[in-house]
Amino acid sequence: MDPKETVYFLEPHEAPSFELKGIRIEQLLPREACRQFSAYVVYMEPHQIKKPSFHKKGEELYYVVSGSGKAELGDKEYNLTAGCFFRVPPSTVHTFTTQDDSLHILNFHSPPVFSDHDTYFVE
Repeated sequence: MDPKETVYFLEPHEAPSFELKGIRIEQLLPREACRQFSAYVVYMEPHQIKKPSFHKKGEELYYVVSGSGKAELGDKEYNLTAGCFFRVPPSTVHTFTTQDDSLHILNFHSPPVFSDHDTYFVE
């Protein structure tokens, strides 16, 4: 059966994780199951910076699960705290930073985005 057409259920902490530019990320949906969107949890430790990046096609939705930090979205800066929700349109450069707290963010992309597909870092 096509994994894009089946129910996918994940217990806490079962998702495979990887590191991207020093940031730990859990991939909630396996690549082969991503049809309309991809889903991740981004884990930032205190005093980390997620380097500026953008997606040419992917629109992103973020929900701050816990912690605090700052987001630079385009040319504006926002304070992030638990419960914040925001959207990042395609081609919008975005970066996140933490101070003394960690930051855990739920992240969805549509169409699907992966570290090797539609992810561009600004150096």
